[in-house]
Amino acid sequence: MDIGYRRDIDGLRALAVLFVVLNHVGMDLFAGGYIGVDVFFVISGYLITKKTVLELESQAFSFTSFYVRRVRRLLPAFVVVALVTSLMALVILLPNDLAHYSRSLIAALLSVSNVYFWHSSGGYFSPTADELPLLHTWSLAVEEQYYILWPVCLVLGYRFLSRRTFTYLTGVGLLAAIVLSEWMARSSPDAAYYLLPARMFELLIGSVLALYGARLPALGRLASEAVSLVGLGLILGAGFTLSEGSRFPGLNALWPCLGAALLIWAGESHLTMARRLLSLRPLVFIGIISYSLYLWHWPLIAFAHYIELPWQAATQIALVILSIGVAILSWKFVELPFRFKYKFPPLRTYTLLYGTPLCLGAVLVLAVWQTQGLPQRYDTATWRMIDAVNQRFETRPGNCFVDEFGTAVLQRWSPEKCRLGDVERPKPDVLLVGDSHAAASLGMIDVLLKDAGLRGYDMTRSGTVYLPGLDKVYITRPGNRMDPSIELTHPVITEAIRSGGYKYVIMGGRWPMYLQGMNEPGLSAFNRLQQGPLTTTEQSVALLRTGLENALKIVEASGAIPVIIEGIPEIGVGQNTCVIKNRLFDARHDCSVPRAAISERQARFDALLAELKRKHPALITLDPKETLCDSERCYSALDDTPVYMDGNHLNSVGSQMVGRLMLKHRDNPLSAVDRKALSASS
Repeated sequence: MDIGYRRDIDGLRALAVLFVVLNHVGMDLFAGGYIGVDVFFVISGYLITKKTVLELESQAFSFTSFYVRRVRRLLPAFVVVALVTSLMALVILLPNDLAHYSRSLIAALLSVSNVYFWHSSGGYFSPTADELPLLHTWSLAVEEQYYILWPVCLVLGYRFLSRRTFTYLTGVGLLAAIVLSEWMARSSPDAAYYLLPARMFELLIGSVLALYGARLPALGRLASEAVSLVGLGLILGAGFTLSEGSRFPGLNALWPCLGAALLIWAGESHLTMARRLLSLRPLVFIGIISYSLYLWHWPLIAFAHYIELPWQAATQIALVILSIGVAILSWKFVELPFRFKYKFPPLRTYTLLYGTPLCLGAVLVLAVWQTQGLPQRYDTATWRMIDAVNQRFETRPGNCFVDEFGTAVLQRWSPEKCRLGDVERPKPDVLLVGDSHAAASLGMIDVLLKDAGLRGYDMTRSGTVYLPGLDKVYITRPGNRMDPSIELTHPVITEAIRSGGYKYVIMGGRWPMYLQGMNEPGLSAFNRLQQGPLTTTEQSVALLRTGLENALKIVEASGAIPVIIEGIPEIGVGQNTCVIKNRLFDARHDCSVPRAAISERQARFDALLAELKRKHPALITLDPKETLCDSERCYSALDDTPVYMDGNHLNSVGSQMVGRLMLKHRDNPLSAVDRKALSASS
């Protein structure tokens, strides 16, 4: 088996990395450029398998030498990137983001960043993913996990199985891996994107080609030309036609992977036109520096997004040029010396390139955790702004907002523990129910209740709007129940309303989401109310109408006055820290959104609410827009204080500010109950 150098494979690397970089800087033409990673996987599987098999056949294979080569090849450049990125993170990232970064650094050093980002990033194409400096290390983790498993399989296969049996098992494994990937892409798209099982077939395609390519029928010159052009066409076609909305990996990833394999195979025996093209000196050079280019480009892009540079053609081109320039320096002064000059014994190599960075990363994590984000980096005024964003409603005293499933929900709720308002009163006068948007209104409700001399009971729960009678409703992801705990929580809330003797029952929710989906790129289809197959917006409106009608009837039958919190304006990802970044980076970004956009987003629910108010004249509504918006804009900060904890939830400080401003500009809508009667009942 020949392991000779092929310039065209470096050219193929160049094609892959350029697709990735141009996709990541946001050039629309390369919307499917993320397939470059899949091409890399095929190349890696091919070269690693070819080298390992050659050593096995000559009885020269050693696990120690294999992993030392991997460490020398991969870790030096990565360690330098991690060091520089960490220094930049210390200067640029806000405390919560720095904590996220420090955890991702440890995950990357442990080769499990794909698992970490699967759990924490909200999806590869989520709006916040653009600001995660080490997000791209997920693909390195996939490769490194493959490097742990595949050599063991090769050694066992060569030593204990006949070549025919090993051939059969590998082929079956490849087919099974393709089926598994497509199934995961359909059922668990985030897991499929990040995790090795769904990506295994891509590496296996390269490995199978290395194992059995020489046994395939020899291609004539014309056949080689045709095969190579088909291969190149498959890669280019996928790169230019796929997008972030495409199901991936699965079968959509199979085509660029087959394309890469066909190019490699066709180039084995003939100098095809495609091989000549990929062997051009500029492409070969980009391929040679492709690892450093891949490592460096994404942190630069992520930090550019984070400080909110204007995203225009000049910025995109500058980032590409800067990435290539830094990659050249990294290749020349880091990669080459550690591959060919500084060759230490295995233990010293592991200690220097793995143990030391891991310890330094652990120190960073500990420092960030112990100091809650290294607040020493900021002046008092800036830290006060940061602290407001960090005042999440989940941590508010007396808040019993829960995110557990099953009976754990019921164990958290207690009228004696989950208190707000005038907590000195002997029993709750007001019940608050709903999802996290209701919980994010706790500060506002607390201010109103204290002003009215009322005590409240918090029974909020993540994703659980109070819509009795809709226990079998689904969210938009087909087949997923809205929440298995709803069947537990709705009866408990209903019983609390009927037996609690409340004067008010306040209901809150992220209402537009249940009608039109989440208001974030790539997530717009998620979390709509659905019953059965895909539901239209009008059907979702009908479901919400039914659920709220049922709720209002139950509340009014109990003798309580129903209150609905209108939708909190959804300002969008990144707006919650806009005023902070303006201060830190001397920027002038607009920290508001058009009120017209908010009104359009809430229009269907507003129409439904008007309909409900006509049917239920006693219904009271609380509208946060009264204080968060003027006639033209809705704001993410009031008096230079950030009022949101993310793109759609108020933070605790902001929620209280909304309550105080509401009282300043109007009478307390919860003061209708005679205060003397309240005092007498005390």
